[in-house]
Amino acid sequence: MFNKLKSYLKGTGLVLDYMYDNAHRIIAGVPRLNRSQITAHLFLGSQYNLLGLRKLKALGVTAIVNMRTHNDYSDAEHEGIKYLHLPTVDNTPPPLEVLLKGADFIDQEIKSGGIVYVHCRQGLGRGPTMAMAYLIKTGLTFADAYAMIKRVRIFINPRPGQVERLKELEAYYKKDLTKDI
Repeated sequence: MFNKLKSYLKGTGLVLDYMYDNAHRIIAGVPRLNRSQITAHLFLGSQYNLLGLRKLKALGVTAIVNMRTHNDYSDAEHEGIKYLHLPTVDNTPPPLEVLLKGADFIDQEIKSGGIVYVHCRQGLGRGPTMAMAYLIKTGLTFADAYAMIKRVRIFINPRPGQVERLKELEAYYKKDLTKDI
């Protein structure tokens, strides 16, 4: 009974936090928590505006992965920042090839000392899916990658299809590793 009540209260708290964040977006024009630092070299968040882009530059971001279907800013506005646009329809899983391409891009940038910002519209599904794809590439399991991001960005909500695609990616990398042995 206590665990059921605890689970209910936690769920209610998350819903209230999400509602508060959406109200903040409407009133202030920006999310309350627009970016989360997952590792020293990986940030995850929502779509930024031009002021947000300057803040990302100030944080040392050297590359951006945009998972939205829209490319809101021209390459000129990303001057000095590497940019990868992987258009993915909201609430859908990116194709395996897209996850591989994004994970490779993030991996190469981080290995060269860069800092990467991954985003979608709100940083709930597509962005976290790509961030997890990178973490899985580094050797984490899906469960560990999910837990790592969830600790920092508690309101992520990858859709069931996105979760299944990440599990496919995990199997792909495991198969690739056993092929090398």
